[in-house]
Amino acid sequence: MKTYYLKVRDKFVCSVQQGIKEHEYRLASPERMRIRVGDTLVLVSNQDKNKYIRTTVKKIKVYSGWKEALEENWEQDFKAIFSSLEEALKECYKFYPKKDVDAYGIVSFEIAPLKIDYCRASVLLDTNIIIRRESSNNVSFEISKLFNWFDKKSVKKYIHQISRQEVSTYGDEKAKKIILTKLDSYEVLPNFSIETDEYFDHVVSRYAQDKNSINDNNLLREVYNGNIDILLTDDAVMLQKAQELYIRDLVITSAELLLYFETEYPQNLEYKMLAVKLKCFEDVDLNNTFFDSLREDYGGKDFDDWFKRKGKEKAYVFEDQNGLKGFLYVKTEMPDEPDYLKVTPILSPKKRLKIGTFKINKSGFKLGERFLKIIFDNARVRKVDEIYVTLFENKREEVRFLKRYLEPWGFKLYGLNNSGELVLVKSMSEYDEDNDPKFNFPVIHQSPKYRFLPISHEYHTDLFPDMILKNEDMHLYEDNVTHRYAIEKIYLTGASVKGTKPGDILLIYRMGESSYKNYSSVVSGIAIVQEIIPTKNVEDCILKCKDRSIFSEDQIRKIYFRYSTIVKLLDYVPFKHKVTLNELRKNGIIGQCSGPRSFDLLKKEQFETIYKLGMED
Repeated sequence: MKTYYLKVRDKFVCSVQQGIKEHEYRLASPERMRIRVGDTLVLVSNQDKNKYIRTTVKKIKVYSGWKEALEENWEQDFKAIFSSLEEALKECYKFYPKKDVDAYGIVSFEIAPLKIDYCRASVLLDTNIIIRRESSNNVSFEISKLFNWFDKKSVKKYIHQISRQEVSTYGDEKAKKIILTKLDSYEVLPNFSIETDEYFDHVVSRYAQDKNSINDNNLLREVYNGNIDILLTDDAVMLQKAQELYIRDLVITSAELLLYFETEYPQNLEYKMLAVKLKCFEDVDLNNTFFDSLREDYGGKDFDDWFKRKGKEKAYVFEDQNGLKGFLYVKTEMPDEPDYLKVTPILSPKKRLKIGTFKINKSGFKLGERFLKIIFDNARVRKVDEIYVTLFENKREEVRFLKRYLEPWGFKLYGLNNSGELVLVKSMSEYDEDNDPKFNFPVIHQSPKYRFLPISHEYHTDLFPDMILKNEDMHLYEDNVTHRYAIEKIYLTGASVKGTKPGDILLIYRMGESSYKNYSSVVSGIAIVQEIIPTKNVEDCILKCKDRSIFSEDQIRKIYFRYSTIVKLLDYVPFKHKVTLNELRKNGIIGQCSGPRSFDLLKKEQFETIYKLGMED
């Protein structure tokens, strides 16, 4: 396998990266015809040498001229650039003299971006990483966390024989002895034949040629030649060489790799409000009768053994004075998950959130919706393509109820797994125009309208407890009241809702209680319009508000003459940083002497400004 470097127009780097452009066209000269299937083509921007994409050659085809080369794939490769084949040809004719094209023809390389799955990659450890890991007086917390991820994901770690030589010259005799002993537990990278490469030698020759630099070059050569997937180093010079060699994505720092793991596999979201909390498996009483039905479904000992193996992993648990009432375990699965092969029909490769264990007992309030919100929040933060769950439908009524409960939220029957369980799948990547916002939640409509929804401070946190302000007393909202746990919320209004439609996004605006409204009035989060319901009379309103409104039946009777329209909302996300009225005014979104009004429209750019401010830590 060899590496070749080709300059391309800047815009084509992005289109190859996005999977739009799938072919690279060149004069079929003897130099280009040396390229083989499996070789690497590094496409470098002709405007910015630091902008590039590494690709692998999948197929090679030679054509007599430009027209024959472009006819089959020009629409795919040059989407949104050329409006016709003639326009594309006119541009391509400029690249090479006609006599050269007539003599050699045009070669088309079918290419695919080389993507690195850092979880499945084999890692070569630079000596500086090993020392920071194994030195008794210089242990790095960052490296320690990273090695925990290596163990968790079964990442293969290697050291180079050079590292042992380098450690043997370490000045601290005590530390050297300890580290050398610990090196015995590492697997040494096998000896591979060294392939010379003019470009590699050209790049490294511009740097110092002392012993340390030569050792570094040997490590870089291993990843450059494909003998190892990635090289982990915090050495600035090695990183600079890697940048010039166009392998910077293969030579990665400990901070970068740790960030990848923590971003790709975020910790379960924690909730400070309401009574569903994260707990380690080992802190949950496995002997509780709550788990009896799960033991029956999944084999008593098998279930218990699985539960014990989870130990330090976490699940969402609801307990009240009468004991355990709800349990939820979710996990991220990557596209190469082997369990997908056990489903009929086979699940296509995608990143998914699996609902591993989900059981709730009847509680008298919307506990199920609280657990669903947790599932959707984790799926959104982890950026998965789908959510799926498996269940035995015919074993008991509570499981049949769970299936019926999930279906209105977009879970569709997909097939069966090897154990005879139903497999229900929910898309997290596409908005289904034939269904309502609840079915699609938390996927947002492609072109929503953006509006404000002001709520008085006395009702705001009761309706949206996750949007609580830092200076509010969370203990005021400890009661397990139905409307707090629901995703679907009821808002009663007397304002005009003209133009407001299902799928519109609402910025929840908490109106301040003090005279300093510039700072006490804040945008606290986002909700989605599920439905607008003009009620017929007060009895109709009471019926439709049941269990989802903050108002009691008596209160609704008193205010109905002013507030007779129901706006059904879906609680989407609280802001990390509450955006004050002062910030809205500073950004020109609200006038200096006014505040947001109910269902006022915002421009997309204004919404994006508020969202960016709100989601900043």
